[in-house]
Amino acid sequence: MPAVPSLRSADYNHGHPATLPIDPALKLPAPVAFADPAYFRAAPRLNADEVAHFKREGFLVKRGLVRDDGAFDAVLSHIWANVPRGLMRAADVSSWVNPPEKDWTEDDALRVGLLVRNNWKMRSKGPRGIGTEPFLLERIAQHPDLLKVVEALIGGAAMPPRRVRGVYCVFPAAPGAADHYAPHSDYMAAHVSAMVIADDVAPAGGGFMLWPGSHLRLHGHWRTVHGGTMAPEQASAFLTAREAVLREITPVEFTGSRGDVVFWHPRALHSAGVNRSADTGRPRLRVLIPCDYQRAGRAYFDDEQYGPGEAFQWWIDTRNFTGDAAPTTENMWDDWGLEAS
Repeated sequence: MPAVPSLRSADYNHGHPATLPIDPALKLPAPVAFADPAYFRAAPRLNADEVAHFKREGFLVKRGLVRDDGAFDAVLSHIWANVPRGLMRAADVSSWVNPPEKDWTEDDALRVGLLVRNNWKMRSKGPRGIGTEPFLLERIAQHPDLLKVVEALIGGAAMPPRRVRGVYCVFPAAPGAADHYAPHSDYMAAHVSAMVIADDVAPAGGGFMLWPGSHLRLHGHWRTVHGGTMAPEQASAFLTAREAVLREITPVEFTGSRGDVVFWHPRALHSAGVNRSADTGRPRLRVLIPCDYQRAGRAYFDDEQYGPGEAFQWWIDTRNFTGDAAPTTENMWDDWGLEAS
């Protein structure tokens, strides 16, 4: 079995250009809180304006789509049950602010995922690892209304998810701490992704951030339309395009309530926000559940360099597939549904 690479933050992105750190001299504008347009609907179907919005901006929000308080309560309980050695404690909010990254060991990272600064991506390896629990998989990722929206977007039956990426937590930053964002594009081969809000997120509460329209500008910098690989000669142009997006586009930050879902195009540039809830004296944990979807019936395979596989990307459920076309200026939406229902 291939060796599992180090999970320290220096190795975390595996060197893929899509996730390389940005130039620290590049000053990012603060995100603006996203305000839903009047044409967004909570119903598990798409209207023509929502379709146009998704194609133009790269995302769509469906409020209250997953109504299952019991599942979300189970998610929160699961978080605290998996904190190593009580480093953070549910009943002691002071332990949440700037959690002790230095005390998070390599073994902790392998068992329950990395803690980097205030961000804990709770996930683990194996066929029954974190991300495969029934309350995450059957009651959230496979929720029938969520799948209806996915299938309207991708234009066909979705391959039933076998796991979610994990539970993504952002703990409160200490008041006065410097902002830190990690803008990146995903390099797994998802057709569409969904970020499910598992507990209420207020403005400046560390919500999911996205650079609107960035999917259109980054689409061409990959080997294929959906796949996760990039040719060496494409990397420089991708990084140049990414820097231009960061200079020219102001990101939005999504707030909301448990059960709200943000659907996004995987090429869109995105990041976790900074959780400033401690500034108000009422620290609150930000909890999101990222889910990835592909169309059923394709010939899927693992990529030798970037996974998923034993050595890397073992936390996700999507695969590259044969017949995936090279990107062009015209083919971005060729195999999507994107029709009003």
